[in-house]
Amino acid sequence: MKRISNYFVFVFLIQAMLFLSCEKDDANPALEGYAGGIFITNEGAFGNSNGSVSHFCIDSNRVVNNLFEKVNGRNPGDVLQSFGTEGNLGVIVVNNSQKIEVVDLETFESVGTITGFSYPRYFTGIGNGMGYLSNGNLAGEVYLIDLNMMEVADTIEIGMGPEQMARSGNYVFVANSGGWDFDNTVSVINTGTHEVEKVVEVGDIPVAAVTDANGDVWVLCRGKVVYDDTWTTIIEETDSRLVRIDGTTHEVVTSIVIGEQGDYFNPSWLSICPSGEELLFGEVEGLYMMEISSDEQPSAPLIEEEFSHALIESHTGNILALMVTDYSSAGRLHIYTAGGEKTGSFDVGIGPNGLYTNY
Repeated sequence: MKRISNYFVFVFLIQAMLFLSCEKDDANPALEGYAGGIFITNEGAFGNSNGSVSHFCIDSNRVVNNLFEKVNGRNPGDVLQSFGTEGNLGVIVVNNSQKIEVVDLETFESVGTITGFSYPRYFTGIGNGMGYLSNGNLAGEVYLIDLNMMEVADTIEIGMGPEQMARSGNYVFVANSGGWDFDNTVSVINTGTHEVEKVVEVGDIPVAAVTDANGDVWVLCRGKVVYDDTWTTIIEETDSRLVRIDGTTHEVVTSIVIGEQGDYFNPSWLSICPSGEELLFGEVEGLYMMEISSDEQPSAPLIEEEFSHALIESHTGNILALMVTDYSSAGRLHIYTAGGEKTGSFDVGIGPNGLYTNY
């Protein structure tokens, strides 16, 4: 009996150390445990089931890697796509395992798993324990997820290959990338009726969306590249664009060409500053910052490095940026001042692809 007791004491101490690794942030006292930090999704290598979640604590300036596995004693799954929140719950979207893992944000303990999806991509909370999950690599749908019951409550048919979503008022805007084909639309869903009220044409292959300080929605469109039958010659390429949709009228009001011809798979990501007044996006040549009042891409990047994602942390004003090393070793989290000076760097999981906050 003594051996068993010592074992449980040891497990308790390990859990306590993990939990206390990010103490309450005095600037945001309502968020405790892990809820007050930055979540990093690490895709892992396809087929190896080594996707993971890392957590960066602002107060202690430290990273906890493999957080889900350390707390729950199992790996979250294969190809960890993204992370979303709804109330005090976190939703881990695991693409190739065709499921979502739901965790308590404070402790990161598992509270449920929902399976049966074909190609899950991104989750957006809409309140009252409900949220939307984009799904599909061709014909797409958005699932209404009931986290209170841990089940799919409804299915909304939308465009092809739905990716990221942005919420503005009582509407959610879904970027329809085309998945394994092509699309150029955004589906606008009424969160009261869970029906598509409008389909907006934007640029080719929209993949990311954010909401600015005015409630308008910005959509990053990668642009379309078509090859010949031998996959060696490009026969068509369209511009990459940042498109602004009015949050009230749901009409396109701005369309800005970004990037350049020949930069396929770039621009690759989009985020919004805490103020909602500036956009961050990634190109081959670096990280760009652009005011929402601008009508053209800045002439030079703020940081001349290629990142898989980046955001500005609201408490410190620092830029947090992810870099993929390869898909067999640890990626890196780099910390920069607002002016672009690097101040720190940390190992994270394999293939880091996203940064998420809960505040």
